[in-house]
Amino acid sequence: MGDRRGDLGGHPGRRLDLHARTGHRLLPRQGPLHRPAQRDRIPGGDPVSSPQRIPRFRYDGTVTAEQRAFYEQYGFVIYRGLLDAQDVEIIRRDAEHLERETLEGNVPAEHRDQVIKPSYDENGRATLHRLPYFTLHSANTRDLIERRKLDALGPGLLGRPTWRFEDAVDGAVWQMKRGRRSSYSALDWHLDFPHDLPLTPLVNVGIYLDDATVRNGCLILVPGSHRYPPRRLEPLGLPIEAEAGDVICHTFNILHHSGPVLDDTSRATLYVYYSAGQKPDAGTAYSHRAGEDFAKMITGAEAGAR
Repeated sequence: MGDRRGDLGGHPGRRLDLHARTGHRLLPRQGPLHRPAQRDRIPGGDPVSSPQRIPRFRYDGTVTAEQRAFYEQYGFVIYRGLLDAQDVEIIRRDAEHLERETLEGNVPAEHRDQVIKPSYDENGRATLHRLPYFTLHSANTRDLIERRKLDALGPGLLGRPTWRFEDAVDGAVWQMKRGRRSSYSALDWHLDFPHDLPLTPLVNVGIYLDDATVRNGCLILVPGSHRYPPRRLEPLGLPIEAEAGDVICHTFNILHHSGPVLDDTSRATLYVYYSAGQKPDAGTAYSHRAGEDFAKMITGAEAGAR
C-alpha cells in the first residue's frame, strides 16, 4: 500500500476519497454467512445479553477505568442524563437557526449536506435532515460542549490525546429522522469509518436531543463487533434506547444501524467525533461510501439511508 500519511493532506475543499485507498476491498470473505462468535464476558455476567441489562453510567468530566473497560470490550458506553433540558434546548435552537441559514443560502456551499436529500411538506416547505459542520456555525453549542467537559470523553475512552472534528470531514453532525413525509427514516447497517484510515481510532459521541425508542428508530448495534476480524456475519442487533440528554459513545468501526420510524414523530441527535489519529486539513471532505461498502462486505447487504 505504501506510505499513506499523505492521504489527508491537500488544500481546503479537497475530497478525501476513502473508498479506493483504504485497502478494505482486498480483505477476503471468510467462508459462508455465519453468526458472530461468542462474546467475551466480564466479571458478573454478560451485561449486553439484553437491552434491560445494559448499564447506564454517570459522567462527571472524567472517564473511569470501569467505563473505559466496558467501551473497549463492547464498543460502546451510555451516559445517562449528561445534558439537562436547558442544554438540549440550546442545541435545538442552534439547529433551527443553522437550518434556516442553510435554506436561505447563507451557509457556504462546502458546508451544506450532500448525503441526505431534504424532505418537503404538502406546501413544498423543505426540512433538512442533516447539518454538517454544526459546531463550526453554532457557538452556543460549542460552548456547551466545552462547559460539560465532553472534550474529555475522547482521550478518556481512547487513552491518548484527541482532537475534535470541527472544520473537516463534516465536523460535528446534527441529524434528524422522522416517519411521515420524510426522505430519511432509517439507516442500514454500516460502519462510521473503515478500520484502517489515518484518522482512526476515533469515538462517535451521540448527544440525544429526543427520546430514542424502538418505535422511533433507536440505535441498534452488534456489541463487540469492532473486534471482529473482517468476515461475513449475520448481525444480531441490540437496540439501545435512550432519553433526551443521554450521550451514547461508540467506536468508529462497530457495526450498527437505526431502525425505521414507525410513528409520526421525529428524532434528532448531534454527533461529535473525537480522533486520536492524523488530523486532515481544513475543508477535507469525506466519501461516505467507504464505511457503507465495508459493512456490505461483512453483512452482504446494501447500506444507505431510506
